[in-house]
Amino acid sequence: MGGHIAKILLSLVLMACGANPGTVFAAGVVSPLGDIGPAPPTALIDTTGQPFDLKGLRGRAVVVSFIYTTCGGTCPATTHTLTRVRQSLKEAGLWGKGVAFVSITLDPARDRPEVLGNYAQLYEADPATWHFLTGPPDAVMQVIAAWGMWVRTGPTGVLDHPSRIFLLDPRGHQREIYSLEFLRPAAVVRDIETVLGEAETATKPDQPERQPKGTPR
Repeated sequence: MGGHIAKILLSLVLMACGANPGTVFAAGVVSPLGDIGPAPPTALIDTTGQPFDLKGLRGRAVVVSFIYTTCGGTCPATTHTLTRVRQSLKEAGLWGKGVAFVSITLDPARDRPEVLGNYAQLYEADPATWHFLTGPPDAVMQVIAAWGMWVRTGPTGVLDHPSRIFLLDPRGHQREIYSLEFLRPAAVVRDIETVLGEAETATKPDQPERQPKGTPR
């Protein structure tokens, strides 16, 4: 009974701090991040031309962005900011362990695997931890739409698209959506620490309550 009351009190405290009361994880802990739902199916090809399925990153926190290589506005700004997030993750000792980045092209007709590979090199992206994806235009457009994204050609021929960056937890669920304005390294690292901590807590077996010495079981 006491443990149940403690969980209720913890939920009330977190709600007062702005947490989403609907996202409850192991041990009854309420997360400050909501659960937006599973990430859409994403099976494309990487910069080597090999098939890549987002499901293969289960068990890691994943940051998903949408860019194209000839973009002169939000795309390079997004990718540059992600390099700052990467540096902050390295400083926190998290990069290369349980975190990966995925960047999906919005312009598959131009962004062939080798083109994306050259773009990735500009940002010193290690293909083992930062995956740039493209594919047949129809397949890429289906993925873009599945994520609630869109892209269209503006009057000057420049591609117009929203700025959204998605954080996935190790279960493959969407937990946060950032705009470029709010893609701040410290905040992203904090959110990644949150989802990794939740995953670690969920894998720990429940500990039996300790009995005082001499107390019959």
